[in-house]
Amino acid sequence: MDAKWKALIAIGLVALWGGVAYWQWGALPDPVRRPLANTSGPASSLARSISRTGGLRVHLEQLASARTQREATFTAPRNIFAAPGSDRTLPAAGDGSDGGQSNQVSEQAAQQQAASLELDQYRYLGFVRMGESAKGAGNTAVLSKNEEVVIGRVGQHLERHLVVKAITPENVTLRDTRARVDHTVPLTENADEPQP
Repeated sequence: MDAKWKALIAIGLVALWGGVAYWQWGALPDPVRRPLANTSGPASSLARSISRTGGLRVHLEQLASARTQREATFTAPRNIFAAPGSDRTLPAAGDGSDGGQSNQVSEQAAQQQAASLELDQYRYLGFVRMGESAKGAGNTAVLSKNEEVVIGRVGQHLERHLVVKAITPENVTLRDTRARVDHTVPLTENADEPQP
């Protein structure tokens, strides 16, 4: 019976404190609401322009420059859904001529030609098999470029824009990520002999 009385007293005290808290909450006055004012520092330029002219100021030169930017002819976006290797591009927005398309195609062709010239400098000297796997991921290719020996694995970057794509005993496939060109380098029989 002693524990029962203690529980009843605890419940009564909790109810009493709850009633006092509710009464104090109801007795609190509402907060006073006043508009904010800049009490220190310089007044904002917006407030000064409104007070001088009586309204907001319109910047016509900014509107005119925005209009010319909207009306400018932009280059056609690259079609990411086109099949790889196809040189089809979307027609240029704004004009009916295909001058933009031919410029873009010739620029892309020049970039691919420069990439293939750079990739032709590589010679495949051999490979080292490092473990067996179904994909040949353990293979390491030994390449040379301008008297410099380079070693690479599948997925490794030989240069910032050049990745080893595949390695077989007969050839190595290199991918130029800038020009999106794959180049297969066959195994060189004699390292001193230039490759055609």
